[in-house]
Amino acid sequence: MKGSVFRKLITAFLGLTLIILLATLGLARWSFEYGFLDYVNALEQGRLEQVSTALAEEYASYGNWRDIPLERLNRILSSRPPDAGGPGGQPPAHGGRKKPRADLRIPDRPGDPERRLRRRGMHERGPPTALLDQDGQLVAGRQDAVLPEHGIRVGVQVEGQTVGAVFGLPRRHFESPQETAFSRQQWLTSLLIGLASLLLALLASWVLARWLLGPLRRMMAAIRTLSGGDFSPRLQTASNDELGRLAADINHLAATLEDNQAARRRWLADISHELRTPVTILSGELEALQDGIRPFNREQLDSLSQEVARLHRLIEDLYQLSLSELGGLHYHFAPLRLDQLLERLAGSLQARAQAGGLTLKLEAEPATVMADTHRMEQLITNLLNNALAYTDTPGRVEMELYRSQGQVILIVEDSPPGVPADECQPLFDPLYRREESRNRRMGGAGLGLAICSNIAHAHRGTITARPSRLGGLCMELRLPEQHEGEQ
Repeated sequence: MKGSVFRKLITAFLGLTLIILLATLGLARWSFEYGFLDYVNALEQGRLEQVSTALAEEYASYGNWRDIPLERLNRILSSRPPDAGGPGGQPPAHGGRKKPRADLRIPDRPGDPERRLRRRGMHERGPPTALLDQDGQLVAGRQDAVLPEHGIRVGVQVEGQTVGAVFGLPRRHFESPQETAFSRQQWLTSLLIGLASLLLALLASWVLARWLLGPLRRMMAAIRTLSGGDFSPRLQTASNDELGRLAADINHLAATLEDNQAARRRWLADISHELRTPVTILSGELEALQDGIRPFNREQLDSLSQEVARLHRLIEDLYQLSLSELGGLHYHFAPLRLDQLLERLAGSLQARAQAGGLTLKLEAEPATVMADTHRMEQLITNLLNNALAYTDTPGRVEMELYRSQGQVILIVEDSPPGVPADECQPLFDPLYRREESRNRRMGGAGLGLAICSNIAHAHRGTITARPSRLGGLCMELRLPEQHEGEQ
């Protein structure tokens, strides 16, 4: 299992899940902390507004900050809305009296150190808060609470005039035990959610990896079977994704290998049959001569010579076919006037056609192709010889050469007998035989059209077969046209 795709997929899925989970939880933690602190600071803003309202009432009662008892100011500054003594969390007001009680008034004696300490001292209870008068001087509270740029400031207004300002410190981190405990609880909850998500991701990754690798395992098993020489396995291709197309390609490969295996067996059987026939005849003739059954004369010598020639042609055709399939035939490409080559070949075969009771007709317009003259002559000669050999007397063999859309097209067709449409293309298979009508009257081995197909492909062309309008077979050769001045 080490290094397997299954483990790599699970590792990749878990790694991706872990990265997303860390990023999500980290952002959630950051958002929680800053959001919670913003909420606390918003509460502090509301508290300072309530403190500002209470201080405005005190200022309206006394008329100035100096006469208000310092303890009362500090108590108002340090008050919290939930814990304040007045209704709705408001600090208790003075009750509307214009003058303070004598026991709460603090005499303003110059040089009194206790008075200065109490007026300017830092009040340690409650959140850090400071009260400044309209001149910016500290009246009560803590000096360190005054942050003009980043602090929380709420003005104290009496009858539309600003008589002072209340300052508070914004919260940057958790301070109270309750806040710390709540933050720790949220962190543990996030950790448990993360672990549960990882376990869920592990389960989902395992299921997903098995689901993804199921088709791959079946493909691997099919490929191992193909490698062992059994080309029968086929895969189901229900999906249209990449795996489905890969399975379809494997099925196509298996079918191709199966066809090639059948063709190879048929090829060996056909070669054995073709070689056995002349060898059997030669062996029989020689045994008859040795046993004295037949006299050794000119007729027997000619019969032996014909069988040897047939065997020689078969071996030569097999050699030529193997060379053409392996690319071993030598080609020397040069511009070739195909119409002139056709006229020369047709002229050389006119006598043979007339002797067989056939009419050979040629219609050709000037056309130039880039071709090897010897191989192109071999191809056309083979087509004409087949047409002359397999056409009943009286009959016709017609050739037509014309140009169309950058191609040179050669049509060679003959009169009956014909070939069914579904059996036309197999004519180019090596050693293909049809026993009904177009049999090998001239002793051919069925390799000529296979060689013609390879020669056509070497010239970047195609050759096809179809039933002829004359009742026989039509061969169509298409080659790229060579324009004047092209190399």
